[in-house]
This record gives sequence, structure tokens and C-alpha cells, in this order.
Amino acid sequence: MDLNIGFIKSESQLNVLKLDTNTQEVVSNIIDTVERGKSNLNLLLYTDENEVEGLKKIMDEENKFYPVMNSTTLGLDHENFSSLQSDDIISLYSKVSARWLLNNNIQTIEQIYGLITYLRDLWTNDRSNFFEELWYLVKTNLGTTDLNIIFHDVTEENPEKNEKAQLKYSVCKGKKSPEIFDAKSAEENVMQEYKNEFQEEFQITEYNSEKGELVASIRVGLSPILIMAKTPQFNQLQQSILIALFSGLKQS
Repeated sequence: MDLNIGFIKSESQLNVLKLDTNTQEVVSNIIDTVERGKSNLNLLLYTDENEVEGLKKIMDEENKFYPVMNSTTLGLDHENFSSLQSDDIISLYSKVSARWLLNNNIQTIEQIYGLITYLRDLWTNDRSNFFEELWYLVKTNLGTTDLNIIFHDVTEENPEKNEKAQLKYSVCKGKKSPEIFDAKSAEENVMQEYKNEFQEEFQITEYNSEKGELVASIRVGLSPILIMAKTPQFNQLQQSILIALFSGLKQS
């Protein structure tokens, strides 16, 4: 699993530290601020000097997807940041993301009824948008660094060719934002591998805390859904939120 932490050097430059948590290798790169999306950041730091109008808008937008924080509150400047080692990066990320995730968890709990109503409507009327919204909810409540949701979909009818709609698998995937693709043979094989795990009750099928890999399964109506995520941490509160969301969908 990779962790990418950015530090805004100036209005145009961003220093990104990329940590491979398997090898503990840290790579530093300087990129243009407008290219931040290509780095799939998991945390963004800035200083008081960065709070100009253009950057403030960027930071407000990015905070929807991962933590954005003033480094001064962490006692960190750019020189200290540049010299961070693997353990320092993991510790820093864990500390900041825990607060960000807790805030997201609380907001989800406070809005749970409206979210379930909204998702139930999408499930009936706009299945693609449903999975994009579900993807976003899982990401922001679990702090995933990579997230795939595999699900049953249908092909479009083609009356001119006398082709009827048929079941297929699709996958909603991404690191920062979701896209929906036709499932490939690897995803189809995974669904077959877990075919006996799809129950009406949401369940964590597998969780490897050392690798940060999580697999969860659920069946909504007749539709199996498999969630495969990479997340540095997973706790009971986050699990309870997912259970509550899917329990509400069961009633649709």
C-alpha cells in the first residue's frame, strides 16, 4: 500500500513524499500544484503563508477527499517534512487522518436517515450514481487509499439487433474519485470465489490489518456487492456505520 503526503511549498509547487508501506521506501518529488490529482494524495499540509485565495479554494476542495491541515499545528515546517522517514510518515498520517475520519464518521451518523433515503432512491432510479455515492461514503468513512466495489449490472437493450438486457458485472473503482467500468475476468473470478459469502447481512469477509486490506460482502435484494479496500485503519465505529447504511437499504 502506498501513502502519498503533500506539502505546499508555494502557490505553484507541491512537495510529495510517497511511501511504499511494504518496502518502507520513501520517494520525494516536486510537482506543479495543479497536478496534485495525479499523485493520489492521502494528506495535504500547508503553512500560514499558503493561505492565499487560489490555494485556499484548492485546499477546501481537497479536504472532501482526504485530510488537509496547517503544518504549524503539528510543529512541522517544510525542512522537517522533507527529512521524514517511513515511520514518521506513518505516525503523522495516522494522527491526522484519525481526526479527519472521526469527523466524517460523526457527520455520517448525524445524517444517516437522509443518506439512507437518498441511497434507496438512487438504487431504484439510478444504479450507476448509487454506486458512485456508495463509493464516496465508504472512502470518506474508512479513509481508503484504494477502493473497488464489484456489483451486478445489466447491459442495455438493443431492439434493432433483437438484443435483450442481460446481467453482467461492473466495478466502481478509484483512489480519489470513482469511475465505473465493465468487470474483467479477474473481477468476475473474485465474485465467483466469494459467491457463498453474499448474505442479506453486511459482513466483513476478510481484514488484514498488517497489509491494510479489507473485503466486505452484502446482498441487496438479489444483487451481490463486494467491497475490496485498502485502508490503513479500520475500527468498530466504521464497521457499525457500514452496517447501518446497508441495513437501511435492506428495507427497499
